Amino acid sequence: MAEPSGVLRRLNQHSQILKRLDKMCQESLPSPLNQHCHVANLREKTLVIHADSSLWATRLRLILPSLKLKWQENQLMPTISQVEVRVRPLGTVKHR
Repeated sequence: MAEPSGVLRRLNQHSQILKRLDKMCQESLPSPLNQHCHVANLREKTLVIHADSSLWATRLRLILPSLKLKWQENQLMPTISQVEVRVRPLGTVKHR
């Protein structure tokens, strides 16, 4: 088992990656969609994005193919093979 400092270091690194991905995602989403969708996690090559409602989740899903192409062109973006969109109504999750 890793010592606590190693675990905390990995958690901190993951948190920093998620913040960077959320910023990149916000910049690439059109307004007002970018106000209603937030990066929640990155597991393996799957990006998880939370949307405030089913309406925003649907709008995001509609533009995902073009977004994934745009992200693949960005050298700073990690390789993402799949995007999961989940509905998280406002007030159920604290966003950064």
